[in-house]
This record gives sequence, C-alpha cells and structure tokens, in this order.
Amino acid sequence: MNNIIIDNLFEFWSYIGKQNNIYTETSDYKAVSVINSDWPKRIYAIEDKIENYEEIIKLSNQELLPNTITLHRQTDLINVNKIQLRFIQTNMCLDLKSYTNKITTNENIFQVVTKEDAFEFANIASKSFGYEVDNEIIFNICKKTNCIKIFIYKEENISYGCGIIFFDKSNVAGLHMIGTIPNGRGKGIGKSMTEKLIDEAIIGKSEYCVLNASKLGEPIYEKLGFKTFGLLENYIILK
Repeated sequence: MNNIIIDNLFEFWSYIGKQNNIYTETSDYKAVSVINSDWPKRIYAIEDKIENYEEIIKLSNQELLPNTITLHRQTDLINVNKIQLRFIQTNMCLDLKSYTNKITTNENIFQVVTKEDAFEFANIASKSFGYEVDNEIIFNICKKTNCIKIFIYKEENISYGCGIIFFDKSNVAGLHMIGTIPNGRGKGIGKSMTEKLIDEAIIGKSEYCVLNASKLGEPIYEKLGFKTFGLLENYIILK
C-alpha cells in the first residue's frame, strides 16, 4: 500500500510537469522544474545509486534541476553533508470499502473552473502552506481533464480553504493540497474539504483514497479512517 500512495503522488507531480512543459524524466530520476513557484519544485523517483545522487546535487547547484529532493525509501548512499531535512510527511490511505459516511452537498465548496478561480486557489494555497504556488500552473492543470478536480472553500464570498483530487492510472484517488489559511483554522474547514474529496473519490468509483499528511493534518485524517503506511522525507540541497 505504501508504494500505491507514493505512486499516486509521483504521477500527480509528473502530470503537473507535463501539463506545464516543466517536466524532466531520465532512467534514474524525475523532476519538475518551476521558475515562479515553490510547488511542485521537486526531484523524485530517484534510482538508489550513489552516482545518481551525485549527479542530481551537481545539476541542482548549477541551477539545472530543482533544489528539493523527495525520498520515498531509506538510503545511506546520499552525502548527508550536502542535503538538509525540511519536513517529513506521513503516507496514509483510506479503504473506501469500509467508509460509511453518506455523500452530502457542501454549499461552501466550489470547483475551480475559470482562470479567476485558479488564481484564487493559488492565492489560498500560498497563504495556507507558506510557499509560493503559481496561478498559471493551477490553471493549466484544471483545463480539459477528467483525472483532476480542484476546489475552493468559501464562506460569505471569502475564500478560506483549498483541495485537489487526482485520479491516477489505477484510479486511486489522491487527495492533495488540502489547506486552510491561518485565520480560517480551527473551524473544521480542512475536515469539510477532505470529506468533499472523499465523496468525489466514491463518485469516481475509486477503491482507495491516499494522501501525504503533515503533522497538522494527520489527526484530521485519522479521525476519518485513514491508516498510516510509511513516511516521505523532503530535503533541500545545500550549496
């Protein structure tokens, strides 16, 4: 199950990269290189060989690759003096066969359709996560596709939260970018968005919902029935 969770995330990043023409794939790693955004600026799916890590660090320092690495397995091959741990995420999964909540309509959650919506989503995400999310990237991934849906949470025309669902090639539903701006936290917005995305997964006939949780979000997902299967480590490459 841990591999299924990771595969969804990596396929999601690759999809974003391809839609925005910022994707690199070799036999040894994949990367999404973004100029005006901190997301999803990543090197990932790295073949565990010492020469691959050395090449990645070299190219990153030459600004030919991003400066962030995501590792999905333990390794002692990478030079720990050349990287610094930024944060750890928990890989979680919900088996929808055991999910009993009924599908309901939340009138505060709206799907991103227009360019204006996409720009609003990018603004909310940037405030929620504390890093830059480019509005053009969001707009480019919500156009003409059946594999992704993007949502905004609003109350009285004020936007407070965001979330994305991505259906991968195995129809596993990945829940991504679930966030709430600081002055909207503690009101159940993250939970409401997660439930909305789960409902979308059920409508899409997925068997599993998967996500990569922060420490802040992990208790919310546990209460909804998500189980932990592994960890994901994110590093910054030092110069």
